[in-house]
Amino acid sequence: MKNITLYLILVLSIVALYGFAFAIAGNDEPDGKKIFVDNKCNMCHTIKSVGIESKKSDATDIVELEKDKNAEFWMKYLMKKEKLNGKDHKTAFKGKEEDLKKLVDWMMTLGNKK
Repeated sequence: MKNITLYLILVLSIVALYGFAFAIAGNDEPDGKKIFVDNKCNMCHTIKSVGIESKKSDATDIVELEKDKNAEFWMKYLMKKEKLNGKDHKTAFKGKEEDLKKLVDWMMTLGNKK
């Protein structure tokens, strides 16, 4: 009886550790990419380098946007507080400020993936 109890505890421990490891490993997607998709940015924009395609034929690839702009500019632009080529972004970002920062930080890394 004692051996069966120890065996069951061992099996349950292995299953619990496996589940924990799987939960951690399953979140390989960068926060910014998830925010991009969750906020439906892919309705108007595409990022071919990370496998995000818009259904719009004239969708702008984020990687092709002006590379001389810094993160502060993009945060303001997405909040409609700054203009790009004399135009506002079509929709203001509606999420939390920390999510906007994660999104922009991720966007700033995209130029290296071409």
